[in-house]
Amino acid sequence: MKKKALEIKLQRLQGFTNPKANLEQYLTPANIAAEILFFAHQMGDIEGKIIADMGSGPGIFSIGACYFNPAKIYAVEIDGDAIEDLKRNIASVRCEKIEIVSEDVKNFRVPVDTIFQNTPFGAQVRHNDLPFLETALRISKVIYTLHNWETRDFLMGKIRELGGRITHVREFQFQIPRIYKFHTKERVTRKFVFFRIEKDGDKLK
Repeated sequence: MKKKALEIKLQRLQGFTNPKANLEQYLTPANIAAEILFFAHQMGDIEGKIIADMGSGPGIFSIGACYFNPAKIYAVEIDGDAIEDLKRNIASVRCEKIEIVSEDVKNFRVPVDTIFQNTPFGAQVRHNDLPFLETALRISKVIYTLHNWETRDFLMGKIRELGGRITHVREFQFQIPRIYKFHTKERVTRKFVFFRIEKDGDKLK
């Protein structure tokens, strides 16, 4: 599948119908999700692999990964409303390889090959993205992860501390619409840092 075709399919998915500010739920834009997924496919990190989509929300990474023939996908999500959105999206594309896991990401223990995650900003709760990163580096060989741009230097040190090796770094910009009461503008642009991280298999715990 070509990247543009994947982006078009992801654009058709339903977003959060009832987003929660305390969970910092923001939908990953279809073009950025497609970019990351296509890159992961080129790196050989999806086909035939066991995937986890951490804090999956409506499942843009889970469903996008389905198009590249993974062995299995765990969509890990704690919010019941987001799970209902995810179920509707799965039904719309009929992907049978996704297993929904209703659980806090820090409690997910299943070893996987590859993780995708768009973590919380850390604006509501400082370093709220760290449980995502810590869990990912505990259970996975390869991680594709998005974080608040302002925390990139701290995170690079934390990744090394946790035994990860950053192979790729990139800046992405999100257009974020006004969806929460504390938002004062119709739309804002925020910068995110993207990391691809590898961890040696013998270091997985």
